Amino acid sequence: MKIILNKNIQTIPDSSSIEDLLCHLNIEVKYIAIEVNEMIVPKSEYNIFNLKDNDVVEIINAVGGG
Repeated sequence: MKIILNKNIQTIPDSSSIEDLLCHLNIEVKYIAIEVNEMIVPKSEYNIFNLKDNDVVEIINAVGGG
């Protein structure tokens, strides 16, 4: 299936969860937030939130500074 990931089309296996996507991309969960179709998904739901064809996914990285 195809999703739009950070404004780029990405092909991923059907029935992939957010956790599956992050694992596939080798992204650590600690300092990120995930938005799907303009709604923030809680980290506690990453393993049960299944993505659908044409979902718009944004991975947002926390940046430190001061």
